[in-house]
Amino acid sequence: MSGRKTIALAAGGTGGHMFPAQSLAEEMRQRGWKIILFSDERGLRYGEGFPADEIIKLKAASPSARGLSAKISAGFILLGSILRTKAVLARKKPDVVVGFGGYPSVPATFAARLSGIPYGLHEQNAVLGRANRLLAGKAKFIAHGFARLDKLPKTKAHILETGNPVRAAIAAKAGQGFKAPDHDAIIEILVFGGSQGAKLFSTVIPKAIAMLPDALRVRVKMTQQARAEEEDDLRAAYDSAGVDCEIAPFFSDMPERLARAHLVIARAGASTVTEIAAIGRPSVLVPLGIAMDDHQTANAEVLVKAGAANRIGEADFTPEKLSKIMANILEQPQKIAEMAMQAQKSAPRQAAAKLADRVEQIVQGKS
Repeated sequence: MSGRKTIALAAGGTGGHMFPAQSLAEEMRQRGWKIILFSDERGLRYGEGFPADEIIKLKAASPSARGLSAKISAGFILLGSILRTKAVLARKKPDVVVGFGGYPSVPATFAARLSGIPYGLHEQNAVLGRANRLLAGKAKFIAHGFARLDKLPKTKAHILETGNPVRAAIAAKAGQGFKAPDHDAIIEILVFGGSQGAKLFSTVIPKAIAMLPDALRVRVKMTQQARAEEEDDLRAAYDSAGVDCEIAPFFSDMPERLARAHLVIARAGASTVTEIAAIGRPSVLVPLGIAMDDHQTANAEVLVKAGAANRIGEADFTPEKLSKIMANILEQPQKIAEMAMQAQKSAPRQAAAKLADRVEQIVQGKS
């Protein structure tokens, strides 16, 4: 492409929106593009290393605000964000805008529409999110991360399955292989519950570990994400079970920890499922029960169907059931190795490149 083009990306709220946006930014930067990022305070917690030439922080407003005064306040915040975003677009004149979900996607892509700038959407989950449903009608394309895409409204947008792009730090760990633990080797179990940890995990998992057969339990090393107020009780529970553990509210080196893990226990957010698949690790997935449209259950389906994961609904997530599933996996080296292989086979290929290709086609005027 002649000249240096500019792309504006909009993502916020969670790492699930931010990480795919970062992956596209990394790809576009390699292709010589300038990068503008619209995000919010929550999203920017996951923005370390985001390769943006300029970052615009928008004030978030809850789309599900309750009460008349809260709804009016949210409406004014949204209007202010649209006007601010429109002013930035007029000043920076990006060639295209891509929204990845979360609050910032709404004002950024709506302002692009008002400004006559083409925009596209990327949906990480197997169910189209509310923001993307609202914006789908005038989008040039809707890219999606899984083979299924539910709740898609009528639209003239080009629909394409790219897979979920993964950050360079995750991609660097992909394809390194998996070595099942020998019968006397340490077993690394990694637990994380989404953006802020999961209280349910802190309650159930230590009890499940304590129920493992003695010969298996003494080999376990736990790494678990948990809320700060749960750390002491969680450490005490593992100490009581004689299990080595590392507990923290957030791990900045998650790609390395994923690569070291023999088994992952996690929610089934889109980025979580994709990163587990990219690195190729066996997993037990517990979809978030309150997730909009139960999209995490749909997300987990790809790894469950491949034989790479076990899925347990929140209602059935008991210490007894989890302990039985873990023992069944960990006591069979051949089984755990097969799960790892099937996970890696399920990973998307060249997702960021496919998405970047589509972006460049739009800018070149190709439908």
